[in-house]
Amino acid sequence: MDSSGKSRLILVIASLLALGAAVWYYTQRGRDAARAPEYTTATVTRGDVTQLVSATGQLDAVLSVDVGSQISGLITKLYVDFNTRVQAGQKLVEIDPATYQQRMRQAEANLASAEAAYALAELNARRTAELFQKTLVTQQDSDQAQAQLKQARALQLINQAAVENARVDLARCTIYSPIDGIVISKQTEVGKTVAASLNVPTLFTIANDLAKMQITAAVAEADIGLVAEVQRVTFTVDAFPGRNFQGTITQVRNAPKSTNNVVTYDTIISVDNHDLKLRPGMTANVSIVVASRTGVLRAPNAALRVRMPEGLAVTPVASGKDGAKPAAPSVAAPSGNSQREGGRGGMFASASPEQREQMREIMAEIGFTPGSGPPTPEQREQMRKLMTERGLIPAEQTTAVVTRTVYRLPRGDKTAAPETVSVKVGITDGLASEIIDGVAEGDVLLTSANIPGAKPAGPATNPFAGGQPRRF
Repeated sequence: MDSSGKSRLILVIASLLALGAAVWYYTQRGRDAARAPEYTTATVTRGDVTQLVSATGQLDAVLSVDVGSQISGLITKLYVDFNTRVQAGQKLVEIDPATYQQRMRQAEANLASAEAAYALAELNARRTAELFQKTLVTQQDSDQAQAQLKQARALQLINQAAVENARVDLARCTIYSPIDGIVISKQTEVGKTVAASLNVPTLFTIANDLAKMQITAAVAEADIGLVAEVQRVTFTVDAFPGRNFQGTITQVRNAPKSTNNVVTYDTIISVDNHDLKLRPGMTANVSIVVASRTGVLRAPNAALRVRMPEGLAVTPVASGKDGAKPAAPSVAAPSGNSQREGGRGGMFASASPEQREQMREIMAEIGFTPGSGPPTPEQREQMRKLMTERGLIPAEQTTAVVTRTVYRLPRGDKTAAPETVSVKVGITDGLASEIIDGVAEGDVLLTSANIPGAKPAGPATNPFAGGQPRRF
């Protein structure tokens, strides 16, 4: 082989080697790129968090009365129909009185006969007494005359009672409305026979005022500890799917109800129905506001459930460092240590100007002056009640604070190693949670992490497990 052929062979071999090296380089680079961690992130923001308890219930009138008949007979007249507005004492229905008029006449006749017998017995007793004084009759005759007089008097009273019973039955042939309201149910017609035997038949149901209604909601035993009177409620009904109605809890009943081994407690919710859109019997999907925070740090719940894959390096960071600031606490009722307005740890430390003004008005109402010493227990209880009614604090509820671990990307750089941060978590609305301490607004948190080809992380756990109240 000549020198030119050797040169071409060497050139071909060198080209193949260079091509192989290039292929190896780009292949390896692609593998490394394929094994780079993939992150999904979310930013810590400031906003509102509202914790709810869900339940279902039925709308009913506050007061409804079933109007029935205490006597049997044929319906001859009806004066009302569905949706008729009635007043107390208004005539509703008449039952054929013929039978009861006949009983009345018979009772009156029996009474007249008894009165005549009594008059005769009275005359006989008086005459026997005169004869006994003249010793013309025996003592036995005198005693017998007095006994017959008493028997006649008893028979007279019996027949008087029979007349009164007949008169009452005759009066019951006409049925009147017991309350002011509206007829929501009618279960009789003219010509129908009413049979009142052991059970009183219901003819009408009258609701007193549909402008004021109530919901009887069944709250599960796992959630009843978060529910208290005065709490706000929002609910929807299928008839108006795009509208949210408002209500207030007025009573939490202690009597349990068990259905299929599920224990619930009836919770009564008052509803203003001034536009009469809501109707009795509607099913209400209730959301009870058990806690609410405004203007707090919040993070998605997914950030509290992240499981890092094996082989991914993380950097531990102490809570509260690198600019992390605690979230502002909500307004709380004053205690013995809250003596100075706006002072360190005072009752107004985190309140807005509007909340401070409301607090001043409440303190003026109960006669408490800031700086004059701690409020009395009675003043604290009265202040707590007023603050609850005006929405400054959640009603009678304290939410447990739990500590969770989140993973933060320094400066939001997805090429940097994540940092582990311990945060204190407050209430949750099911999608996002209140962050009390540990991170700052604008921090970037991981919501998921994955290394292609790596062993998947273990199952995520509920960040509110371990005895914490169930939340929705």
